[in-house]
Amino acid sequence: MFSTVIKLATSIFFISLIITNLSTAYGENEKNIPLWIKQNTKWWSEGKISNSFFTQAVQWLAVNKILSTSLDIDYEANQEKVPNWIKKIASFWINKEISDTEFFNAISFLLKSKVVQISLETALTVQDSFKEMEYAGESSLFRAFAYKKDFIIVNGERNPIDIQFELKHELTETYKEIGLLNQEQNAAFIIPIFTASAYFEPGFYTYYREECDTSCLTIKIQFDKPLKFQANTNTVKILDLLGYQTLTDIDVDRNPSILQNYDKIIVLHNEYVTKTEFDAITKHPKVIYLYPNSLYAEIQTDYKNDIITLIRGHNYPTAEIRNGFDWKYDNSNFEYNTNCENWEFHEIENGVMLNCYPENIIPIDEKLLKFIKNY
Repeated sequence: MFSTVIKLATSIFFISLIITNLSTAYGENEKNIPLWIKQNTKWWSEGKISNSFFTQAVQWLAVNKILSTSLDIDYEANQEKVPNWIKKIASFWINKEISDTEFFNAISFLLKSKVVQISLETALTVQDSFKEMEYAGESSLFRAFAYKKDFIIVNGERNPIDIQFELKHELTETYKEIGLLNQEQNAAFIIPIFTASAYFEPGFYTYYREECDTSCLTIKIQFDKPLKFQANTNTVKILDLLGYQTLTDIDVDRNPSILQNYDKIIVLHNEYVTKTEFDAITKHPKVIYLYPNSLYAEIQTDYKNDIITLIRGHNYPTAEIRNGFDWKYDNSNFEYNTNCENWEFHEIENGVMLNCYPENIIPIDEKLLKFIKNY
């Protein structure tokens, strides 16, 4: 027991030494880091995903010259061997106990000292995979592109399955009108990770199609899978870029009082939620329900095994049950209106609800983004 305490104290001291004695390679300017880097680091620090996802994030930071170390160092060790205590550094960063610059410099130090070791071959593969390729459907508000690895061939044409967005320097004044950058506003949105998990196959929808028995109504939480259309991949990236705080279903379910820290909450297509999350959201005084069909089906969570189980809703356990919470404000009839040509918000008891599914217009509709900010 005593030796364990000594080892822990030594590790914490070493971590502190790394952070406090690093030279600052990039000054005090914080970097705009994609949300997937932050989320992968968070899930990895909590032991939810494998080391390879963290090393991939490190490689992306190196490829984009954010780390103060070069890729052309031929480390020989296996990329899977990442010491557990490094998770402390990642946890400090995610919890904003250290700055972006301190985190980047700490990781650079670990690379240079070969505590974290990545082969040159792996690094070059990642460099090629994460090559940025402009996307033809560019937004006038954001630079749109996709990584080389995310293009697939459909009917003989290359199409991206996941689009990335960046701010444009020339639109700084516009972002002040539609976002929260450098402005004080206490607002957060909830990433629908439960819904993202529900749509993976085999899963809930395999059961709905009668291709699986009720065993498909208990599924793993998909920490390591990219968000898709059903989980609002575009909106999540853009709201994060514009400076909104990020929460997940898990954050709210495990600590429902967290919503009290925010003056405004934005609910996305959070179709599958627990009763705890449902109560927390519907009791908050100022909510933008940005997607129809939110708060639709009740699930139960088991964080020991990281699984969710459908409890009620979506014609389960009996055919006549639609909304699992019998919610009087259910607006699922608007879910399939994806054009949003004449979008408008309707007031309800604790906020406003949009009358269409805005995933396709979020990257281009300045008026909608301005409403979200000003509500």
